[in-house]
Amino acid sequence: MRLKLKNLWAPLVATMGLLIFFEIISSTLFPIVGIQNYRLPFHILIVLYLGFRLETPYLSLLILLLQYIHSLFSIEGWALGTVAGVLICMLCTYLKELLDFSSKMSTIFLTFLFQSLWFLIQGVLLYLTMDDWGYVAEKFWRFLPESFILSILSPFVFGILDFLWRSVGYNGSLEEEV
Repeated sequence: MRLKLKNLWAPLVATMGLLIFFEIISSTLFPIVGIQNYRLPFHILIVLYLGFRLETPYLSLLILLLQYIHSLFSIEGWALGTVAGVLICMLCTYLKELLDFSSKMSTIFLTFLFQSLWFLIQGVLLYLTMDDWGYVAEKFWRFLPESFILSILSPFVFGILDFLWRSVGYNGSLEEEV
């Protein structure tokens, strides 16, 4: 099996464009309508999609790139998100055969479950960095509605990402037989 990098670049650029679009919506339109304390972290959905669907040794680099693009729109640390994303994607790789995305409800549930795990990992890392559970608790109460909304949007966003990755011949794996 050999990875063809030419299959990776076009959908990755399109995915980064989608992330930038979502980040602009989340950081500009939400404050205009009065939603200032909440920002939907679409980067988490994109990283979860990559973890659920792709089998590539470059996954950690893709996560780093997406987290770095997210950091252009946020003051949150991209390093903690990258560590959390890589750990979540490793878990997705081990559980890939058990995960079922055949229905919208299962997609919503699994997305909420993995977002909660993402928050748990990032919360522990934040606590180790700041030694303050108060900040982590404050982030948790903002995380709940954001995560619930993102989980409901996940089948729609995953559908868009499926279209972007299938448009260049993606068939569930970026690896091809030699």
